[in-house]
Amino acid sequence: MSKDLVFIASGGRTGTTFFGERLEEVIDNCWSEHEPDVLVRDPRVSWPRIRRFGLYHMVIGRLLGRSGLRAIGHKLMAGEISEETAIARLQDQRADYIASITEPLLVESSLRYWMVAPVLHKAFPGSRLIGVVRDPRDWVESWVRHQPDRHTPGFVQWFPLGPFTPKEIGDDEWVEEWPSLDRFGRLAWDWRCITQRLEEAAALSKDVRVFRFESLFGEDTSHVEELVDFAAFDGKYPVGDLSGFTGKVANASRGPRRDWPDWPDRDVMLIERLCGDQMRRYGYGLEPEWQERVAQAQSAASV
Repeated sequence: MSKDLVFIASGGRTGTTFFGERLEEVIDNCWSEHEPDVLVRDPRVSWPRIRRFGLYHMVIGRLLGRSGLRAIGHKLMAGEISEETAIARLQDQRADYIASITEPLLVESSLRYWMVAPVLHKAFPGSRLIGVVRDPRDWVESWVRHQPDRHTPGFVQWFPLGPFTPKEIGDDEWVEEWPSLDRFGRLAWDWRCITQRLEEAAALSKDVRVFRFESLFGEDTSHVEELVDFAAFDGKYPVGDLSGFTGKVANASRGPRRDWPDWPDRDVMLIERLCGDQMRRYGYGLEPEWQERVAQAQSAASV
């Protein structure tokens, strides 16, 4: 049986898991799963995944940097494999999983799909991709609170793929500055890289749409309705009641929140340099207060 495929991609902290779960609840004949080939702490979830994808794909290949979406995406963006090779590997890694699902509509969300977003429409013709972006000022702070050790020296640097950096993808503008960037600056670079990749995918295919996180959780429900209708292939699959669709947010960041009016000049400048142009394309950073804060930071830097 043929499947209609929907992929949800983001850089995390944007409700990726949440939207996948809710789509399964409101769309008929829909199966949704978040990162189905990633190990989790609950063995009741991980063991069936190992049986489905195999021990090599789930564990050994990951340690060697040869399996999983991150391996494909990292090597594709670094120019280590061709687009054709990436497409073939995506198809090979997902074929059995897709075939195992009985529902005709399959939604898969992952924090790694942004890396391969521009080739997904070629790997799975007719599929749809939903990208979600969030104001980088909130996104960076959310990651700082949610995962304090992100972008700090750790065991990942010893694995074959290593950390993802500007050097890996030829972002010459930031290669030299990368060693001097702290966690905040590196997260801002992450946001720019992720958003650029989603925008590239949207420019290549009409079956890609990028949504603002804030709009989806706002009072105007038209954005949620558009997302659900897009995921349901424009009425092909019946949609249930959407009232309260985004009423409950799961996996929210914890810890003290630091708002941008309290940021030091250095952080204001980093966000503006790395994310400014993209921010404004999505309606972020248009507040007079933010523009004044940026001007103050720039003035202080020029003294």
